[in-house]
Amino acid sequence: MTPTLEHIKQEIKALPSAERFNLWRDLAREFDPPMAEGDDEESVEAAWDAEIDARVKEVEDGTVELVSAEDAEQRIRAKLAQRRANHTAAA
Repeated sequence: MTPTLEHIKQEIKALPSAERFNLWRDLAREFDPPMAEGDDEESVEAAWDAEIDARVKEVEDGTVELVSAEDAEQRIRAKLAQRRANHTAAA
């Protein structure tokens, strides 16, 4: 990484989390992510199809634990609360 990019990275880390999020959102809107080699639409679609098939098989085989939407939401909320607490403590 060039010194300029490293400096920018450090400056971004120093921003409050809300400003970092706004910067990330603005950059995401302004710039398309670079496509990796072999990321044409057809190969991406095939990869997603394979992933979906694998996950369906795990459900059918009983090798994954299914959770209700309510339980999933509760777990997500708990993790988000923990992250907020960690960020607040670090600030």
